[in-house]
Order: sequence, then structure tokens, then C-alpha cells
Amino acid sequence: MTTLPAVPDLAPGTILELHKEDWRYGGRPLRLRVGEVRHDLSHYYRDEWIWLVGDDLDESGASQGRIEALVKVTALAARVD
Repeated sequence: MTTLPAVPDLAPGTILELHKEDWRYGGRPLRLRVGEVRHDLSHYYRDEWIWLVGDDLDESGASQGRIEALVKVTALAARVD
């Protein structure tokens, strides 16, 4: 049995730098400012993926709008700023 890493505590305002393979449905790197972590949905993905809601940021840190991202739990620890 494989033990998955726990989802790290991601306080609102945390900035994540994600590679395109770290999250689904985007097909591009993502700079995300966390607004909400949807722990309630992670069990549907066997705790391997988690939904994050926040702001899609450009290179200068300006918000490009709200985004919902399904992110690999294993990618989070390495990507937290």
C-alpha cells in the first residue's frame, strides 16, 4: 500500500508556481495565489489530487482572474513559495 503525502497547509495568499504537468486541464504552467483549498473534494481523487481556487497570476503578479485548478498533491510541497 502506498502512503500519499498529506496536503500541506496552504494559507490564503500562498503563491504556487506549477508546471503544466502539476495540474489538470490547463496545459500550461500556472502561477496561482491560493484563495481556498477544497479538502472536501480530494477524497474523490483518492487524495492524489486536490482542487484549489484562487487567482491566476501573470509574470508581474497581477491577477488575470479567478481559476479553479485540480493539482497533484505531490507537486504542492515542492512548489510552495
